[in-house]
Amino acid sequence: MISASALFSIIIFLSLLIPIIALVILSILKLLEKEFDYLQMENMQIQLETQLHQMEYLQLNQQIRPHFLFNSLNAMMSLARLNKNEDLIQSMEKFSLFLRYQNKDKESLVPFEKELEHTKNYLAIQQLRFGKKLEIDIAIDGHAAQTLLPPYTLQTFVENAFKHGLENKRGEKKLQIDLQRKGNWVVLKVMDNGETEANKYLTEGDGTGMENIRKRMELLFELHTEVSMKRKPEWTEVKAIWPYTPGESQ
Repeated sequence: MISASALFSIIIFLSLLIPIIALVILSILKLLEKEFDYLQMENMQIQLETQLHQMEYLQLNQQIRPHFLFNSLNAMMSLARLNKNEDLIQSMEKFSLFLRYQNKDKESLVPFEKELEHTKNYLAIQQLRFGKKLEIDIAIDGHAAQTLLPPYTLQTFVENAFKHGLENKRGEKKLQIDLQRKGNWVVLKVMDNGETEANKYLTEGDGTGMENIRKRMELLFELHTEVSMKRKPEWTEVKAIWPYTPGESQ
């Protein structure tokens, strides 16, 4: 049987221990509360940064569309001046397909196959304009075709090839589109045999050139991306590199 003195000692010990335990628990709760508040603030900051990136991306993406509209209408006007009525009708059909693509395009990333299909509508209009003078070669690596990329990336490269290289070139006009997968990366090249001025190709006054593509890729991909242009003796090559990001086949 516990003696009175022993019981008294236990009571004294517990009376001292319980406040200490309570103080420790309270300190832990305060630390957890601070950590929770910090995580909340960090989460809010991430959400705000994400929203800002989305707003910046949407602004960049919206700059692309009027650019294509202008170039397509300009191409159709050329057909009208040449009285190529049948070709003009076909070009208008291709143009309507673009408008349909534009209205459906709400994603920040689209499958390359979808982007290529859209770009082919633009190329069909140019083919009607230039006829046999325009030679188009498209080589797509099957392992890379389903990769995702920002919409209008290929379209912008191709438009610039015409605007700054092929549009005023005399004789045979050549355009090549090449997509390859290199390990965990995708390499897109668009080449033309026009006489291109490098400074115009890389940055355009309306903000829809290579710099636009570069910024959009930086916003969308955490890993290394690259957009570059190189002038060779007979070719101008524009290249984009980004991480392979598989999407659903269209």
